[in-house]
Amino acid sequence: MRYNRLLLFLLLFLLCLNGMAQPSSQNTLIQKGWDALVKDHDDEAFRYFFLSYEKAKKDRNETDMAESLLYLGICSFGSSYEKGLDYAFQSLNIYNRLEKTNPDVGQIGRSKCLQLISTIYSRQKKYAQAKPISREVISILESREDKSGTLGLAYSSLGSLYEQQQLKDSAYYFYKLALKDFEKSGNQAYLPNAYINIGESEMGRHNDQNGLDYFQKALEIANTTENKQAQASALLAIGRWHLNHKHKTEALFYFQKAHVISEALSDKLFEIMTVEALIELNEKEKNYFEMSRLQKRLIFLKDQLHSLEREKIVKSLEMQFEVAEKNRKLALVSKEKEVARLTNYLLAICIIVLLTALVTGYLYLKSRNKRDRNLLKTKEALLEAKEKQRELEEIRFQNDLDHKESQLSAITLQMLQKNELLSDIKSAIEQQPQSEQQLIKMVNRHFEQNNNWDDFNLYFESINKNFYTRLKQLYPEISANDLKICALIKLNLSIKEMASILNISPDSVKTARYRLRKKLQLAADENLTNFILSV
Repeated sequence: MRYNRLLLFLLLFLLCLNGMAQPSSQNTLIQKGWDALVKDHDDEAFRYFFLSYEKAKKDRNETDMAESLLYLGICSFGSSYEKGLDYAFQSLNIYNRLEKTNPDVGQIGRSKCLQLISTIYSRQKKYAQAKPISREVISILESREDKSGTLGLAYSSLGSLYEQQQLKDSAYYFYKLALKDFEKSGNQAYLPNAYINIGESEMGRHNDQNGLDYFQKALEIANTTENKQAQASALLAIGRWHLNHKHKTEALFYFQKAHVISEALSDKLFEIMTVEALIELNEKEKNYFEMSRLQKRLIFLKDQLHSLEREKIVKSLEMQFEVAEKNRKLALVSKEKEVARLTNYLLAICIIVLLTALVTGYLYLKSRNKRDRNLLKTKEALLEAKEKQRELEEIRFQNDLDHKESQLSAITLQMLQKNELLSDIKSAIEQQPQSEQQLIKMVNRHFEQNNNWDDFNLYFESINKNFYTRLKQLYPEISANDLKICALIKLNLSIKEMASILNISPDSVKTARYRLRKKLQLAADENLTNFILSV
């Protein structure tokens, strides 16, 4: 189920990214940005679209401004939902104005903006907000000839939203409408993802063979078009089909093929999906050694993906600052040339008409005032640059904090999984003859090891500064075990998860929590979790 949800959001992302119609504008910057976008060169695409927006704004070309902002939103939302929404709404406002003067351009552009907003809301799990927006797109485009594929995207989005609500029949209906629209347009880029969506729906309707047929169709088109992302998605879907039918050898074959392709993709989300599928397969095979290796790879990939997303935000800010600085310098040079030209012209006039010294003095004072204003503008620009640098430093700090939080989560997960695995092994061994008691003792000694707590405390204290110190100062009688309980409560873990990490029973956790409340002198109506979170 986790795979299905992840695949759903990934397909939405791919459809939105690839599904936006090729730019209708003749603006060469937008065309170059589009070419970079379809080649998965997001940074280069962002630069062209931003330059296009700056030029359109200078030329007061609202059509190019709106289209540039739309593609800036598409480039941005993968790393920052807020940035993507900001650009999308800016574009939508301009298209709303254009709809009054140029209805065709305004309506088509407006529908693209709305679908982008719906997709971002879906990625944010704001399904109640996303659904009416996709319906509005459908109401706009159903009655007109749409070759952009936006109508099909809206159908697909609506199907995905219904699938989230477990309304499988409704989801299947809209997936079918999306496929029909994509087949009608004849654009091969949309079809693999559409077939995968329908295949998943057929599986949910217990039409397993139909599901496999659709997955194979998706793979065939992906191979024909050399769409690597679609190839990886189709191979994963086929592999999962075989896994569900206990064809473990076949499942491994398709998962490994998908993994080879995903390793070469810039979007690490694909490799994360393949690694998760391989982990599930090895878990069913009880290949714990390979599971452990894959889980380490998974943690690394998720951490890398997070870092890449943050890096994209920083690059975006740096690029915007760079472009703004170049424009400022060009403006200054232009102004200096203009001032020089005017000065020469005025001097020539002064020589010709033999202006008096009073006029000459007046012109001199006027020129000096302009220089003063230019100096003031330069100082203001320097202050703005310092502010941008401060923002970048804040982002770097947040990156470091996010990394520590990721490591803490990883360590906690490892502790939980290790103890669960050891507990399962111990239970299995206890069912064997008395000769296996030595191995049980070894497992118990492993339970008693406390190496992971050192790493846990290191990252926990780096995120929650002086948490342990404050508790000890307020409550000197608190023990080391009490501090462990407090830390796990701070992470908002369940009693079952705390019991697994500490290798004690849930009842023992409840007892420890009760004793902790007494040491903390909490009233009967005070919530222990809320108190710990407030420390």
